[in-house]
Amino acid sequence: MARWNDDRPFAPERPPPPTTTFEWNSILRRSPPREALALYAQWMTRLPLGRGRGGAKPNKFTFTFLLRASRCVPRAVPLLHAHLTKLSLLLPDPFLRSSLISAYAYARPSPSSSLLLRLFALPPHAAHDPVLRTSLLSALARCGRPDDARRAFDDMPRPTPVSWAALVSAYARAGRPADALAALRRARRAGAPPTEAALVSSLSAAAALGALAEGERAHRDAVARGHPLSPALGTALLDMYAKCGRVGAARRVFDEMPARDGAAWTAMVAALAAHGRGAEALGLFEEMVRRGVRPDRVAYVGALHACSHAGLVGEARALLERMRAAHGIEPGPEHYGCVVDALGRAGRVEAAWELVRAMPVEPDERVLKALLSASCDRGFAPCAEWAAERLTRAGTASVASAYVMLGNMYAAMGRWDESARARKMMRFCGVPKSPGWSSID
Repeated sequence: MARWNDDRPFAPERPPPPTTTFEWNSILRRSPPREALALYAQWMTRLPLGRGRGGAKPNKFTFTFLLRASRCVPRAVPLLHAHLTKLSLLLPDPFLRSSLISAYAYARPSPSSSLLLRLFALPPHAAHDPVLRTSLLSALARCGRPDDARRAFDDMPRPTPVSWAALVSAYARAGRPADALAALRRARRAGAPPTEAALVSSLSAAAALGALAEGERAHRDAVARGHPLSPALGTALLDMYAKCGRVGAARRVFDEMPARDGAAWTAMVAALAAHGRGAEALGLFEEMVRRGVRPDRVAYVGALHACSHAGLVGEARALLERMRAAHGIEPGPEHYGCVVDALGRAGRVEAAWELVRAMPVEPDERVLKALLSASCDRGFAPCAEWAAERLTRAGTASVASAYVMLGNMYAAMGRWDESARARKMMRFCGVPKSPGWSSID
């Protein structure tokens, strides 16, 4: 990172330190986000806020760069807000307020709705500024406050397509997919053309509901509106088709994408694995690596899941080691769970038990359930009892199924006393068996 030290003379090749606001802004604009914020801190350390050599004080362009950079360092947002207020830059510039509201949407913990509304309500003419209103709506959506976003939307005299997209996103992000799809239908009736962002959010909602008809309608909208098959839109489409049971259509979308990012590759690998096409999923994962796309933790989960479904035990164990050696990723419980499942399906329950006990991280519910299921299927009581005990001790939601599986295993082995005891313990602990359910379009 560039630094300037006033205590030493400058070498001929070193640039002189910036002395004007324009020079500082030029440097900040060219710098990576974290470096830009560090340089700004240097500027404020060397020069008292609002003063400085050569009249160098931050202006609205300075904060335009810094607010964009603050998405990488969310804790900087309140400090920038304080400087904006001290320099009296917020009131006369709705664009800066819009940028600040957007920056707060990325802050963690999320700001309160009242703070965002106070920023929005500052004079002059906030109520009539569509850009500011849309920024408020988008920020509330990103902060997971769909009802506040809906109220902000209802106050808009003429919602724009971007405003509709923000409302659809608000519901989708908040886990209310039916409301997200209803908002998109309202947008169509209002004559607002769906933006790419609205379509991506609606496809996510359709995938969550298994609503194939709604997803296909969004696909037709994308084609009719001439939206290019971007990585974000293509990934949302293939994920929707896969979760609605149309893995062939998902693969066609993937093959038609002109450019694919890591998320698209990962989604397609996971889709093939979930539909039992393990060998094809693993082949696609290897193609992804050959093309120079670096797999992340989620991609490895998809590949390991594929190994589990295809019975590729050796490949699963090799992938677990490859994560560390080739990509420096430490396997987590989700990765170990896939390998345990693969070993269990292959009947190698003792090897699965040994792997779980040797895990460098504490086995979670998924790992213990996979081990318990494999043990019960094979009638390996010591391992089943060990896994059930740890599930019970952890107090997870799977306690009921653990007792049921244990009871069924004992019954199949003719150990009726133990079977009755397992079911009695389930009733004694007040653990109900969760009813089954299904999702259909």
